[in-house]
Amino acid sequence: MDWENGSDLSGCDDPAEVEDAFERGERFVGIALIGVSLSVPDAGRVGPLVLRALHSGSKETRLQGLTALSHMVRLTGEVDRPTLEVLRALLRSPDQEIKEHADSVAADVWIFTPHSRLPIWLRARATIRALRWWLEQCWWTITGQYK
Repeated sequence: MDWENGSDLSGCDDPAEVEDAFERGERFVGIALIGVSLSVPDAGRVGPLVLRALHSGSKETRLQGLTALSHMVRLTGEVDRPTLEVLRALLRSPDQEIKEHADSVAADVWIFTPHSRLPIWLRARATIRALRWWLEQCWWTITGQYK
């Protein structure tokens, strides 16, 4: 793995290597984390690394952490409460790019995680989004502009 220019890091499949990269302050640790999230079907090993990325001072690493979270949830169907609370905070981020990416990840969490394991705020969010979609469909149908 080339930590200098980031090549081949997406093929990383060792959580310990990503942990060491965090300790060294590697610039491309988020890329390696995405690789781990795609190849390690254990949320207990990947989740703490994702949480660490979401707390990063680097915007790029936070965005990559969100991507890794999405992959982890798709692969395992699991996410812990501390990670959900950070996701909730990122949904309110003043940075539009982070906010939009967090919104997409929240949708993946809703789709791939059993709803009984999710907090009430995420259930309410999904209900509001579904209601908004339904109302928009009704509006377009009523106005005759539905295609």
